[in-house]
Amino acid sequence: MNLKQLRYFVTICEEGQITAAAKRLHIKQPLLSYEIKQLELELETSLFIRGPRGISLTDAGKVLKPYAEQITELSDVAKTKVKYLDKGISGSLSIGSISSSINKLPNQRLLKLKKYYPNIAINVIEGNTYKLLGYLEKGLIDLAILRTPFSSKGVIGYYFDKEPMVAVSAKNNQKDTVGLPDKYLKIDDLSNKPLIIYRRFEELIENTFRNLGFNPLIVVRCDDARTALDWAKVGFGTAIVPKSAILQVENEGEKDIEFREIKEKALETQLAIMWRRDDSFNPLTENFLKMFIGK
Repeated sequence: MNLKQLRYFVTICEEGQITAAAKRLHIKQPLLSYEIKQLELELETSLFIRGPRGISLTDAGKVLKPYAEQITELSDVAKTKVKYLDKGISGSLSIGSISSSINKLPNQRLLKLKKYYPNIAINVIEGNTYKLLGYLEKGLIDLAILRTPFSSKGVIGYYFDKEPMVAVSAKNNQKDTVGLPDKYLKIDDLSNKPLIIYRRFEELIENTFRNLGFNPLIVVRCDDARTALDWAKVGFGTAIVPKSAILQVENEGEKDIEFREIKEKALETQLAIMWRRDDSFNPLTENFLKMFIGK
């Protein structure tokens, strides 16, 4: 088993098809299939189930996937740091970022940092909050932009302003919008609506509804705010996501969805930039934090 094979494996997982993965990797499909076959022979198990509509992971593939992702990401970080150190360049930063925080990265303060350190390299590693907390704990990343709620054991950081959740539905979809207020809504306005939720907030949403005497009608659970918005856009139901997630897609020109802010304190969340409690910062990381959070 080698790094190249693991990188090929991760790419196939991300693309869902060997043909698409080969195109992204700029290699021939037979070569990619051969390398994966060699990996399977070494591990003495199949990693993928081949089907007419693409591929899916076997149980063995599901076990290998998180390890392969960590190994390839750690390799990228190590390569960048060694490369720039060898060239005498200022250094590199590895920043973990959840998808709904992309409006925090990049920003004008980062451009200012780049002016002071024109030769720095910034590695942005995307993932969910729990995955990035694990990377932070293992030292794979220097900082992480996360969203509450999460356990702050072993980490400290800076919390941004609280933001509300919003209910998002397809435009002109009466099934999801009929009877809703024009701008703001309460939990009871959603009591009989089919809901699409980001699995990370499932417990928070269910508890909030039940504390107010309602059982949420959840029809779709997913692992990313963007995915929830995609399901809402085709009319599958009403998505509940942080407000920054909808502002992000609106800035990208999305016009097929509409949203209403949910007036419920219990559903408010915060973005936070976190680091290991026992870390001693290098000057680059320290200056990044000063510029990023305006301190």
